[in-house]
Parts: sequence; C-alpha cells; structure tokens
Amino acid sequence: MPFERFMELALSDPDFGYYTRHVADIGGRRADFATAATMSPVLGQAIAEWLKRERDFYGWEKEWHVIEVGGGDGSLARAVLDALGWRLRRRVRYHMVDISPQLEALQRENLKRYAKRIVWHREVAPAVEAAGGSALIFSNELVDAFPVRWLRWNATRGRADEIFVEYEPERGLRESFVATDDALPEGITFADGQRYEIHDPYRRWLESWSPILSSGSLLTVDYGDTDMAQIYARRPMGTLRGYHRHQRCEGAMIYRWFGRQDLTCDVNFSDLCRWGDEIGWRTEMMETQAEFFRGQLDPKSFEKSRATAFLLDTEGAGGAFKVLHQRKRRA
Repeated sequence: MPFERFMELALSDPDFGYYTRHVADIGGRRADFATAATMSPVLGQAIAEWLKRERDFYGWEKEWHVIEVGGGDGSLARAVLDALGWRLRRRVRYHMVDISPQLEALQRENLKRYAKRIVWHREVAPAVEAAGGSALIFSNELVDAFPVRWLRWNATRGRADEIFVEYEPERGLRESFVATDDALPEGITFADGQRYEIHDPYRRWLESWSPILSSGSLLTVDYGDTDMAQIYARRPMGTLRGYHRHQRCEGAMIYRWFGRQDLTCDVNFSDLCRWGDEIGWRTEMMETQAEFFRGQLDPKSFEKSRATAFLLDTEGAGGAFKVLHQRKRRA
C-alpha cells in the first residue's frame, strides 16, 4: 500500500489507530509528546487576541462561532476561553473537532467549567454548518499529523518514486518504490535518493469543507517552513518521524510501533498558501510563532517560565513554529 495509506491506518484506524484508540495523554507522564498548549497558556492568550481582532474585522456583534480542530487534551481551549473574558465568552459558541474519543474525553474533563459553551464534532463540515457558514477556525499542530505522500527523488529519471509499504510473513514490513510523474517545483534541486513529504490529504481535507464556509478566517500553527529545501538539505531521509514515550523514532523505527506512536513531519507552508489561494483563501499573514506572540500580546504580560521562554526563543520553538493566517474571500 502507499505509505500515505499506511500512515492513515497507523494514526486513525477505528480499531488500531494511535489517535482513535491508543493515545493516552498529551504532555503528561503517560504521553508520547507535549505541545505548546500543555507547556504554557501564552499560545491560548495570543490566539484569543487574534480571535477578538477577527471578530471585530467581520463586525460580529451577537453570537459568533469559533472552531478548534484537533484540540488535544483541551488545554488550548481552556487558555483561549480564559483569555476571552466573560463578556465575549457569553456570546461565543465554541466548537471542538476531534477524531479521537480518548482525547474528547480528556477535553470534556478539562473543560467542565465551559461545557455549556462547547459543542463537540468528529468532522469540520458539521461544525461549519452549525456555525451557519461563518466562523473563526484555528489549529495547533494539526497539519503535521495528517498522512503524507512519502517520495524519494530519482535523479536518473528526473522524477520521484513513491514509497510503498509491503508485508512479507518471513521479513515483516518492508519498503518498495513505485515510479511516479512527480517533478520538483521550479527552483528546487535534490540529490539522488532524497526523501520528502507532501501533505496531499490535508489539501483534500481543506477542499472538502471550504465551500461550506461563506466568511471566516483560518489560523494554522505548526512546525515547518516556506523554504523546505533548506530543511531537506539537513535531512536526506526527509522529516518524517515518530514519537513514542517522548522518544524520537526515525528510519525503520517508524514501523516498529504501529498504532502506538505518533507519526509526524514538517509542514511546507508554501503548499498551504498555494492550496488555499486556489480554493478562495487569501493569505493575510505568515510569520514565526515568536513574532505572532509579540504581535498579539504585550511582552510584559508574558508568564515568566522556562516553557514560555522556550516558546518565544527564535532559536527554539519560537522560530521553528510558524503561524499562517488566511481569510475566506468574499464574493
């Protein structure tokens, strides 16, 4: 099967998938990884300020809708709702979208205080429909968890080979390579054998529900860059990796714990901007996480902690994470 299908099953198969069956926690002792939201409330505070400004931009005076996709354990939603303040909270309808029953249970437990304001969904489309086609949508570390097409550059053919996964009873899982017509974008060169990823499933997901949204904004926070050539120059095997009990797993290790480890890779934000533009989204802003924090919040208000310092560090998460703001074009 294509690696994309293997990754989809490993993460979201109803019976064996990591997110649908085996994820236990995020950021805690039982977790495989942590996110900015579980480390510090500063991300939620910055997003709350962005939500306020976008609400004013659209002139929504009465009930307004916020959709968070992939809400983790609910820490980000709690920080956002805390920071909105009671005046805005009483008019907001907050929609949580998550494919994971386990994570939804954690969210409900951690968000009991705001339960009357929150509606849970398994897919984005019903949330957008419930919002009447107008909403502010955001995610943190969502795109990186989508399945990817995994490719290996074949310099001899001048085209890519797609990585497939096969199972043999005697040898177990092994990779095979199938010729494709994929060429590199203009201006990019790869050495023979360079592996790289394309988030085609995310593109299809965005296309599936965007027509339902008549007006609104999309905020995407994730790790990656617009110039992926620089990242791949340091990573000839690509950026795909797994996380199991806070251990980083690469190479053959990504096949070791099927359904019991997170699988992820860096996000090509140039693709996200281009795909959005093709279906009616306008890119309003693209910046580092550190720039986003300082643009939304007074630096004097930042919580004094090692975690917040790390999230602001341009040599750490503050630079590695990017923030993309897109608005749906009006007719």
